Amino acid sequence: MEVADSIASVSGGPDKILSLCWNAGALGASYYDIDQLELFAIQQAIEPRPQYALLRELVRRYTPLFYVLSGASCFLDDCTELLGLPPGTTAGAPDTSRASEATATNVKIYEFNAKGQATAKNRLLALKVSGMPLESDERECRTFLESMLPFEQELLVHSVGNLLLLLDSAGDMVPTERLVTKINLTTPSTQLIIDGLTYEALQIFDASRHPSGFKCGTDTRGLSVYSLFNRCSSKNGEEWLSRLMTQPIRDKGELKRRHDTVQWLLENVRYGNQFDLCLKHLSNIGLLYRKILQGTARNREWKMLKKNLYYLYSLCKVCTMALEVPATAGTLIEELGRYSRNPDNALKHVLYTVDKCLDLEKGEVENKIVIRAGLDPEIDQLRDQYDGLRRLVMETSRLEMENLQLDMGHVYVTYLPSFGFVISTQIDEQLQRSGIFNNASFDLVFQADQTAYFQINLCKELNNEFGQLIGRMIEQELALQTRLTKYVGHKFPEIMDVFKLAGKLDALISFATVAKMHRYVRPIISEAKSLVVQAGRHVLLEHQKTYRPNDSNIGETNHHYVNVLAADTSLGKTTYLKELAIICYLAHVGSFVPATNAKIPLLDSIYTRLDHPESIFSGKSSFMSELYQMSNVLQHASSKSLVLIDEFGKGTNYVEGKSLLVASVEHLLKRGMHAPFTFVTTKFTGVEEFLPRSHQFLSLKIHREAQENSRNGCNDNTMNTIAADPDDLSEALKTSYQLASRAVAFAMIKYHQSCGQSPSTESVRLLMDGTPITRVAERCLEISHPPSDHPRQQQQ
Repeated sequence: MEVADSIASVSGGPDKILSLCWNAGALGASYYDIDQLELFAIQQAIEPRPQYALLRELVRRYTPLFYVLSGASCFLDDCTELLGLPPGTTAGAPDTSRASEATATNVKIYEFNAKGQATAKNRLLALKVSGMPLESDERECRTFLESMLPFEQELLVHSVGNLLLLLDSAGDMVPTERLVTKINLTTPSTQLIIDGLTYEALQIFDASRHPSGFKCGTDTRGLSVYSLFNRCSSKNGEEWLSRLMTQPIRDKGELKRRHDTVQWLLENVRYGNQFDLCLKHLSNIGLLYRKILQGTARNREWKMLKKNLYYLYSLCKVCTMALEVPATAGTLIEELGRYSRNPDNALKHVLYTVDKCLDLEKGEVENKIVIRAGLDPEIDQLRDQYDGLRRLVMETSRLEMENLQLDMGHVYVTYLPSFGFVISTQIDEQLQRSGIFNNASFDLVFQADQTAYFQINLCKELNNEFGQLIGRMIEQELALQTRLTKYVGHKFPEIMDVFKLAGKLDALISFATVAKMHRYVRPIISEAKSLVVQAGRHVLLEHQKTYRPNDSNIGETNHHYVNVLAADTSLGKTTYLKELAIICYLAHVGSFVPATNAKIPLLDSIYTRLDHPESIFSGKSSFMSELYQMSNVLQHASSKSLVLIDEFGKGTNYVEGKSLLVASVEHLLKRGMHAPFTFVTTKFTGVEEFLPRSHQFLSLKIHREAQENSRNGCNDNTMNTIAADPDDLSEALKTSYQLASRAVAFAMIKYHQSCGQSPSTESVRLLMDGTPITRVAERCLEISHPPSDHPRQQQQ
């Protein structure tokens, strides 16, 4: 797929072209939004190899349609796996003297050297964007661009320049300056990091998983967090809802603005229907504008643009009336209302200009763009002559066409620059039976789109006599359309900003609707290291069955940043973790949360070890996948992270699994006050013997239940670590003997591996005698790791 085909094929949905440039542990990135016609530059950041945490997040967040790559050879080799490219796609690319033609159809690789950097920088400096002085020289253009982008970040400049070079190759139909209506600078420091597996485990978009991940069941199939919140009135709103939910943020000011807007909407429900009447008529104006730029827009595209502008302006007027309502300050409603009060706003002027220049109703009848009468006297005079000639052709051919029994309601006379005056009619069975194709009076010119075009002798005579006059009229109409397009293009970035605000408002109305329907509350976003949730609920599970709310309190009355919940039965441990994660996630996208009270810290990331989609094609066992997830958690979690670990170690044997879990918890505890908000659930109830129960940063809750009671009891899928039935001593003893037998077998295998031979019968008997069921784990470790110097002495 060529980039030109990629851009042309976009008919809806936010599609991106992502440009990446990496070298010496730093990453510069940028992307082009095909739908919004905007370029986004991402602040250069430290990006260690081979983790590529930021790069993975960008790929997950934007799901690019096309990639532009440049950087060190090791980075290009890593991209084969990171981006899922065919083998050999990036081989040898940086050493070529020109851009490499990658074997993948959605990748372009540019050389990374001094020459390539200079080419990319010069291309960026040559860019003309909206707001730049029209007659600015090279120095003024550079100054203007440096006010928007940090030119000292060489990788970022290289990334943006390569992206512009790619857009240049999209074709000569539309210059790049018209495709890039705006440049935005974003920074990773304002974004909340969540990996793709966490999105899947929490069912943010994917509705195919059970809330406990590894369990079987279809209770929530067909329901996801996105589908629950999707109450948008327009496609634009749906796209913005998806954007908000794929891009959680940690910008406290922006979160306050979103929460204030949702709060205002809940308190002023009467405006909801008025907003809905305007929002439901909005469509993708970016796509309409791109067609106008390319010169492929017909009357219906201009009519659709006018319709969008009209309802967008009506929405702003409704927001202006809402300015009189208290507590509007700081909301999107205030911004839209104050915009319409500005007499120089582009929305009003473009709407007026389009209506004044184009006669869209007449154009719909004639199926072409028609300049409104009275705008240009010369065009009006030429059009009068043109209309007279059309009527003459129609009247001359009417009698003969009626004799052919053709429906004159489908017969039109028009002027085509390549053929002159022609008579067009729809190709159907009636036309085939009429015999017009064999009639010598009608000369078939060509057929296209189920339409046949004919000429009669009068058409040819008029073409010779008035062809030059009609050509002049068409040229003047095209010149006026070009001026109109240029004017709309100059105002379009401002219009697009208002259109984006309308889409965001539609998404926030959905947040407000769900909050009102399901009794959500506004979360308190705090800089303090405190996480308090009262009567928290799982947003999906509460709609499927009776659900008991849960409380969480960390940092306000204690410093239990590491919480371990151990239960040997199914009590809803996994559901509790997902409930807590979704509540924190919703607070960071600007939504209210399912609880009676919530105080959420400003997090920088959410890391989980919940579940992993197993596949024989991944090349990793389930336990190896667990280790990869856990390694990612321990390496990247900071003091402002939320860490959720569920059943870590269940994929291997009891002793090693519990040892790995204990070591991971101890590693987090060593961070002290800088430990992340950590919640660990496990079935290893014996874990309490290996953890410091009195540690000031540790909270340890244990729930034990007899296996028989567990089998006969019912599971309400809620977390309960307080109530516990008395232990069944016979069941406990049976379980302990089973564990002892497994420990002995494990020790024998380890002994064989370390000593190179099987233990003797006497050694096995001594091993059994020396393994009391009360010291299963400790004895197992002692026997399986004998001193390397005297293996036989250890045996005796």
